[in-house]
Amino acid sequence: MLKPRVKITKKEIRKDPLLETVNNALDKFNRNKQMITRIGIGLISIIIFVIFYTNRQSEKQKPADIIFGKALVLLDTGDIENAQFQFELLSDNHENTEAGRLSLYFLGSILFNKEEFGVAKSHLIEFVSNSKNDEMLASAHIMLSGIFQQQLNLEKEENHLQLALKHSTNKNNQNSIELILAEYYAQNGKNDMALEIVEKIQAFDNVSSNDKKKAEELSGMLSQ
Repeated sequence: MLKPRVKITKKEIRKDPLLETVNNALDKFNRNKQMITRIGIGLISIIIFVIFYTNRQSEKQKPADIIFGKALVLLDTGDIENAQFQFELLSDNHENTEAGRLSLYFLGSILFNKEEFGVAKSHLIEFVSNSKNDEMLASAHIMLSGIFQQQLNLEKEENHLQLALKHSTNKNNQNSIELILAEYYAQNGKNDMALEIVEKIQAFDNVSSNDKKKAEELSGMLSQ
């Protein structure tokens, strides 16, 4: 006879150091998830332009490019399941094409948002090993940092945050990444490093409202 599943309450989690650590990591991840997925907005339209511009230079579209364009349109209209299917076709059957390599990023992103982190990590690691697109690399490294945060691997979490910052060429994205890095430092006893980042962001004139709010929250936390 199966035993009934034991439900662990938040009060009990606080009593268990390991579960408390996991719970804190989940809370932090959920707070940063919106910021993580916001980094890289606009990539789809840019890539669609690049693909179709490239295709106009040739008389005939490559089959992989046709599938890729269809997948991007599906993704842009919110048809995630069918977009994922098209990206999987690309990664399985056209892995040596540029469209096939780019599909790894989008598969990783889709699976990351579904919180299927194991498979997402595999796609993203393969993507960062082969891509030269800096802003997409920054976004991929941000997602990898979130995955390693879930796995409580602090060293790899920080490493991928640093790589994201290195590859980012967009100032707003750089600010967002630095604030995630500042929170990482604050939660791991490196308050001076966290405060240095926060004060730098607060000194900038053109900071997004989301980043300004995040900086204020971190500043308040660090001053306690």
